[in-house]
Amino acid sequence: MKKIILSSLLITSSLLALSGESVYQKHCASCHKMEKPKSFLLAPPMPSVSKRLQRDINSKEKFVAFVKDYIQNPSQEKGYCSDKAFKNLGTMPPIGKYLTKEELDVISLWLYENFNHPEKIKSCDKDN
Repeated sequence: MKKIILSSLLITSSLLALSGESVYQKHCASCHKMEKPKSFLLAPPMPSVSKRLQRDINSKEKFVAFVKDYIQNPSQEKGYCSDKAFKNLGTMPPIGKYLTKEELDVISLWLYENFNHPEKIKSCDKDN
């Protein structure tokens, strides 16, 4: 009985500990840094990703749906990076295929809500 209670507590605490920051640190931070590194860039910094997507996608729901889909099935055709970024960095691996539904929900919302981009850029040009 004690093992069942302990297992239940561990499962519950791990679910409560699931946050956008923890998912980012575990799955995204190794490539998407918070600031542009002084040396080698593996992927666009996470604030830049959020800013570009918030600029080009006009609703929270569409933003979240895009992120969930893109990180599971990334492609240059549906991406919002510039052609130069795709040329220099390539397309990200489908890391989202290895995330749980809860992790996908949490990271996509965190990416939208964690970065405040009050300026609204009207252009939807992917090369900006």
